[in-house]
Amino acid sequence: MKKISFIIVNYKSREFLQQCVDSVLKNSSDLNTEFVIVNNDKKRLDNIFGDNIFVVEINKNIGFGASCNQGVKKATGEILCFLNPDARFLKGGLKKLIKEFDIDKKLMVIGPKIVKENGKTQEWSVGKDVTFLETIKNNLPFFSKKSIWDDSHKKEVHWVTGAVMFVKKMAFDKVGGFDENFFLYFEDIDLCKRIRGDGKKIVYFPGFKVMHFGGKSSDDRKIQKKEYYKSQDYYFEKWLGKSTKYVIKILRIFHF
Repeated sequence: MKKISFIIVNYKSREFLQQCVDSVLKNSSDLNTEFVIVNNDKKRLDNIFGDNIFVVEINKNIGFGASCNQGVKKATGEILCFLNPDARFLKGGLKKLIKEFDIDKKLMVIGPKIVKENGKTQEWSVGKDVTFLETIKNNLPFFSKKSIWDDSHKKEVHWVTGAVMFVKKMAFDKVGGFDENFFLYFEDIDLCKRIRGDGKKIVYFPGFKVMHFGGKSSDDRKIQKKEYYKSQDYYFEKWLGKSTKYVIKILRIFHF
């Protein structure tokens, strides 16, 4: 059994994969790790990478959550790390993050600090519970306040982004993994909500930093927005009912 299984979904990101893997290896040389790469591209990923790096060939885009679930089936790690291929681990802090799981037995999910190429913190990489009221507040400028992702100390949160997410495998398995009805977006928030609902904790840990280039697997913003709204609608219906979903859809017409 490995300590950490790094699960990476590849879709139109082949040129970023090796750098991603190399950055993780440099920061985890003294940890017992493995990589599971789920390939959603039509072209196979033959004859690449190396030992303890396994490729699951799907060869079509089945969605982020469904792909991660396929990767978990091959994973043997005590801890799962879902990682976007256009992410890079920065030096130092990984072992401290992993040790947090040993300190608090109720802690099941950890999100590191995610920074962009310019060094600024990535917005919406961590957050509060997604409710109707919070959604309204997030779209009103006079409710602006210090964002959670700018905090410099670890704190308990409601969710962290699936771009870089560390999860205890036993917690992931217990809640049934990612909800595959989400094709893209909100599947990470939904997973965190279900894990928290089981009485477990989720922590934001800025003591470890990861660079995320972002948006490298899609060049069509219209498609991205369409998928975002589709997942948002499903999330609200699932957790808050159809009436809330329809109110949000109406507000969206007015560019809310």
